[in-house]
Amino acid sequence: MVLTLFSEICSFAGGIVSLIGALVTARAVFVSEEQAISIGLPRLVADDREGQLQNPNVQNLLKGSRAAKRGLLWIAGGIFLQTIPSGIALFEKVFVPTM
Repeated sequence: MVLTLFSEICSFAGGIVSLIGALVTARAVFVSEEQAISIGLPRLVADDREGQLQNPNVQNLLKGSRAAKRGLLWIAGGIFLQTIPSGIALFEKVFVPTM
């Protein structure tokens, strides 16, 4: 009983830690248009923002950021769904009295 409970606690905690890690990573790879312009262009390439956004380096940064964002959010969602059953089982074992 104690080992099963400990195993479920570890499983649930591992899912939560993985979920947080995926969300933190996703947040780190989000690149806004302004950040992409700042990273991908020398300062004097174009005068207007629309011209800067059309630069291939900026487009590549934005495309990579969008793909990483989608992928990491799918991973985070999957991890969240995996933690639901162990969370329910853990709640039942700890808080629901047995007869």
